[in-house]
Amino acid sequence: MAAGLAAQIIRGPGRLIVGPTDLTAVYPYGGTEVGLVNQALLTPLGESFRIENEGLGEATDILQPNNRALFSCFMRGWDDDAVTKFLKGNRSAGSATQHSVYTSPGARTPGQSTIDYANIVLMLVPDNLIDTDALILYRGIPMWSDDAEVMFQKREEFGIPLQVDCLRNSSGNIYQIGRLQDLSLT
Repeated sequence: MAAGLAAQIIRGPGRLIVGPTDLTAVYPYGGTEVGLVNQALLTPLGESFRIENEGLGEATDILQPNNRALFSCFMRGWDDDAVTKFLKGNRSAGSATQHSVYTSPGARTPGQSTIDYANIVLMLVPDNLIDTDALILYRGIPMWSDDAEVMFQKREEFGIPLQVDCLRNSSGNIYQIGRLQDLSLT
């Protein structure tokens, strides 16, 4: 293992791409850029199971957790492509400007399945491709984050607090993290 160097600590801003098709193509890799993001987090939610020896009261094994994961980020701004891709069923085009208008409740109703929104491939591409890892989510259901707040204040940025519940694709993949040139879309 290499010795830790303060110079290798990187803050990795990036951009979010929907539907990339070719990682050897030029940016945005055959997909659609939907904007700059900050506060991007991939949170593994699986819980391991501890097996204890009754006589000793100590752990004898720990079972691997499931593979549930949640991606969340704050999309800076109100990008028309982002609203179209992530907030389907609630989005329409404005009659005067043709920019996105979000309407609640829209076509989504409580208790309705969201599986129709699940066929979305996302890629977080760092601004620094040499030193920072990229992230591919192979399939997910986008929605507002649980604690979503859309700020209409001078002090806070206006944008989309996005949450994506990560699902397996048809090949069994959920996500991949690494240098962009090492990743695969399949």
